[in-house]
Amino acid sequence: MGRRGRGSGVEPLKSCIRVTFVWLGRRCRETLDLQPTPANIKAAERLMAKVFQEIELGVFDYETTFPKSAQTAGVRGFTTIAREWLETVTAEKSTMQGYTAAIEKIWGPAFGERQLASIKPSEIKREIAKLAKRVSGKTVNNNLIPLRAIFATAVDDGIIDRSPLERIRNLSHQAPMPDPFDREEMERILVYLRDYFDQQVWNWYEFAFGTGMRPSEQIVVQWSDIDWKRRTIRVQRARVRHVLKSTKTRSARDVDLTSRMIAVLQRQKVHSFMRGADTPVFINPVTNTPWPDVQDQRKLYFHPALRALGIRSRDAYQTRHTYATTALMAGVNPAYISRQLGHRSAAMLFKHYSKWIDGADGGREAAKLEVLYSSDEGGSARAEQA
Repeated sequence: MGRRGRGSGVEPLKSCIRVTFVWLGRRCRETLDLQPTPANIKAAERLMAKVFQEIELGVFDYETTFPKSAQTAGVRGFTTIAREWLETVTAEKSTMQGYTAAIEKIWGPAFGERQLASIKPSEIKREIAKLAKRVSGKTVNNNLIPLRAIFATAVDDGIIDRSPLERIRNLSHQAPMPDPFDREEMERILVYLRDYFDQQVWNWYEFAFGTGMRPSEQIVVQWSDIDWKRRTIRVQRARVRHVLKSTKTRSARDVDLTSRMIAVLQRQKVHSFMRGADTPVFINPVTNTPWPDVQDQRKLYFHPALRALGIRSRDAYQTRHTYATTALMAGVNPAYISRQLGHRSAAMLFKHYSKWIDGADGGREAAKLEVLYSSDEGGSARAEQA
């Protein structure tokens, strides 16, 4: 009787049943508190058939199957380890919110408290494929950032030998092209905002078009940031998801102000200047308090203006792109524009706006090549005659 059923991983003993199986490269033995009766032996065989199948599929959960096992006492699962990893991360609050959402809404529900070593690359790929049907490739890649870090930390801690994400690449995605307004569209929008909405709405968007500031930066500029003598504004903070943080490039910059932008600020003084130097320049005209985010401006004013004017709908972030392309088409030095926009390098400007850079010279560069090669052609002809 002691040898019956051993091929199926089931071994009847004197007063209990022992089961044996290989999991994650090691032999595991568990004792079932069952008398070795024929009925109990068959039940144990059914249990082991299920265990073998789950191991083969990569979904075996040791703690769920054998909750009283000494093997799993104190062993942490994926969600526990992921939350512990979150406690070690130092990042901007908005970044932390993104990491937390990825763990709690995507990876935690997918893997639960499974042992990290049991999670296979194929399972992660399936989750990526499901996610990619709902969100962009960029969003998928952002959600993979904490997952990669969790498994990398587990490798460093000796919990697993290698990460299942080693050979899983980020999804390819194409960044949306700038879709700026032309000069005529810009002026029509500003006239409409001036005529149909509160003056502060007009001020907000004229300043956005005329400085190229990110909306998250413009919403928190203060009167103390303005140098009236040098005609500049210091951009050194941003608000993302209601949270104040540093700028996108984590560096402050001084943006030169044209006479038109100085006029905007002079108009805005009436509304918020006397509240103090640390008061935001632009405030909500309805609540008379600082804007909490940049959503209401778009929903209540910008998009309705586009619809009324019959201008193709675009995000209000295109005010920034409009500033860049308008300046380029006017022949302004690309390096100067890049500094105004707060790019890390001029390469960013060339990457995003090469189409407008090429069109800004009015054919002058092509004419130079024409002269160059025309001259060379004449020289070659003279050489042949000689």
